Amino acid sequence: MTFRQFTFNNVKRNTRAYLSYFLSCMFAVIVFFMYAVVIFHPEIATYDFIDAVKTGIIASEVIIYLFSFLFVLYSTSAFIKSRKKEYGILTTLGISKLQLNRMLILENTIIGVASIVAGILVGALFTKLFLMIFSVILGTGEVFSFYLSWKAIAITVILFFFMFEINSLLVVLTLRTKSIMEVFRGAQAPRKKPRFSWIISILALAAVAYSYYLAYTADLISMTYRMFLILALIIPGTYFLFTQFSIALTSFLQRRKSIFYKHLNLLTISDLTYKLKDNAKLLSMVTILSAVAFTSSGVLYGLFQAAEEESERFRPHDYSLLTEGEENKAELDETIQEVESIFRKSQIPFQSLIIPAVKTSSVSNIAEWDNVEVFVFSVSDYNKMMAVNKQKQLKVLQQNEAILLTQEVISPYIPSTPNKLQFIEEREIELGIKLGENTINATAFWGSSLVVSDATFKEFQKHGKEAYYYTANIPNWVHYVEEIEQAEATASSDTIHVGYRADFYTGFKEAVSYLFFFGIFISVLFFLAAGSILYFRMYQGMDKDIAHYYSLYRIGLTNKEMRKIATRQIAFLFFLPFFVAVIHATFAYKALQNMLASSVLIPSMYIISFYFIVHFINFIFIRNFYLSRLKKSARSSAF
Repeated sequence: MTFRQFTFNNVKRNTRAYLSYFLSCMFAVIVFFMYAVVIFHPEIATYDFIDAVKTGIIASEVIIYLFSFLFVLYSTSAFIKSRKKEYGILTTLGISKLQLNRMLILENTIIGVASIVAGILVGALFTKLFLMIFSVILGTGEVFSFYLSWKAIAITVILFFFMFEINSLLVVLTLRTKSIMEVFRGAQAPRKKPRFSWIISILALAAVAYSYYLAYTADLISMTYRMFLILALIIPGTYFLFTQFSIALTSFLQRRKSIFYKHLNLLTISDLTYKLKDNAKLLSMVTILSAVAFTSSGVLYGLFQAAEEESERFRPHDYSLLTEGEENKAELDETIQEVESIFRKSQIPFQSLIIPAVKTSSVSNIAEWDNVEVFVFSVSDYNKMMAVNKQKQLKVLQQNEAILLTQEVISPYIPSTPNKLQFIEEREIELGIKLGENTINATAFWGSSLVVSDATFKEFQKHGKEAYYYTANIPNWVHYVEEIEQAEATASSDTIHVGYRADFYTGFKEAVSYLFFFGIFISVLFFLAAGSILYFRMYQGMDKDIAHYYSLYRIGLTNKEMRKIATRQIAFLFFLPFFVAVIHATFAYKALQNMLASSVLIPSMYIISFYFIVHFINFIFIRNFYLSRLKKSARSSAF
């Protein structure tokens, strides 16, 4: 047998151990390769979004590559650590350090080349589907043709081969620092009784709880600065939850005799305490990776589904025109005729209305509220406008009352509204102010809007600047986006301000589509990597666990009881990080819900359900593999 055959057989015999690692690496290659194909696709170069797409894809490629580099480095180190006893035997049999290093590099090269080849082949098979998804998400209106770029293949092969080789060299350098006896002992080390600190455990709970509070009460503006504080609390909080609080919890259960001495709990909890201590750092890392995957996927999918409702939130009217001054009224009427002509030619159903308004400014001793421009509407005209747009109408206002319409998003951050405001300095119209939710497009673009009684509005008309507001209600407006944008181009001028949902919808969906397209595959990669890390850890401690179960068998436990204990422990270690990550993500979804008008419940349930199914399948695979090894060892040891 040659040295290369010996190395190849090593990889072949450890196929199950390498399977999860191989699949995760292959998935990274697939995603990297398909993104690269998009960059070099000739048909995409004809679209306006080519620069934005290229920038997004390059950023995604960098994230995928850097994460894959760290993942491969960790995975290679974990595999070598799990096989140190094997390397120790080879060392005692006379293998030189140079030969051992050569074997390790060759093994990793074999796996790396196999991952690259399999990833490119599978990526090539799914490239057409990937391009179809890309076309649908970005709304190109046509499906890109199948295309394989030799540049994409070359870049993928070179970068990932370089990554595998560099990681192999780094791991080999760390192995060289170990003595022969240390290598022979491998991962074995005497177990010390797990210790914990109640103070650190309580502080960890407090940090996580406070980060949950910050997320639960966040809104669009506060999240911009709260996000960093939440991350600064949740990451160390999660780490200490596993390293301290989990040990404190199992120690507490050990002191509760009614629980500890019930059925097989004595063996399950005792051994679980040591496993939690041994795997605490890994479990916290898996939790963070999973939480990142759940949160990013849920947020991106929730935003992608929310485009229509968010457009209706920030643009309450389907289409509107606003002009100031009587001298511009004729131009407005002409523009309205052109816009409605386009609607009729495009067979767009609509109902429209034009109402008068007055532009004026406030007078106040409070600096923030002095000289604030507002558009004033009479309550009767306002209610007519609401009726046309199928919106809630206001009750009749008293002569000294007014409703100040503000955007819900910014209302908590505007200066405290005085109970009364004066308008028109020479007339000194003083009104009692109440805040109301924004219901017209003018508020979003041209300052605040004020609704007053009909009698008060007549006073404003005598002293303020005349203005006119046109609104059109278009049922199922989302089906006429292109036609509405055409009408906007006709109406655009220096004196007429146009507001319509279609522009917000198009811009919002385009931006979110890019993020969704770039982010969803990265999120899945993070999740698969988290599952692979768990798999590595299970496999690494398998020999030690089998020896432990053999000892239990000798004191009288049956095979069925050992399988039950093993299943419980595997399930606990496997699903504990998953459910902690789900709780983390749930509060992230709540923060997102605070920012959106649409519900994120259904999109988040879809995302969590998808990940749970994948995770459960992975658990069944690992559990069956683990129990089959246990059964095989039991037979060979004459259990």
